Amino acid sequence: MIEPCVLLMGGLRRLKRKIADRYAVEPFRGIPESEGGKLSVVILDFAQPLIDEVGDDEFEAVIAMAVFCWNIALFPDKEQEREIRRLVKEMARGAPGHMDEIETWARRLVDRKKTLFADDRRLVVDHTIVVKGDSFHLSVVSTPVPR
Repeated sequence: MIEPCVLLMGGLRRLKRKIADRYAVEPFRGIPESEGGKLSVVILDFAQPLIDEVGDDEFEAVIAMAVFCWNIALFPDKEQEREIRRLVKEMARGAPGHMDEIETWARRLVDRKKTLFADDRRLVVDHTIVVKGDSFHLSVVSTPVPR
């Protein structure tokens, strides 16, 4: 008796040949990292001035703000102002007395992205922070943005 997995593998091979006859199927290649390296490392470098200003208990909020500012800097200039105001309004919900400080940092970060990281055209699609003891691990998912 033929093993079920052998039948399955034969069926996959036949399907692959059929597909190859009809469609050009390229092997999956991940999006290459820009010359800036892993985006998680770049984001930490980008956010460093703000990270230095806050305690560990605010690290996740700082990274979220940095990610939003990173993405805002990729928007067309006429949309950036609207997005900064939206970000400030949203982040100030929990700390209305800090609205001016949040806006100042948002503008600094957007300017920092445009000045120091202008050639990095990756949009952050998602980010995750994992707390491991006394340290944090940042993972970033990104996609390139055309000029």
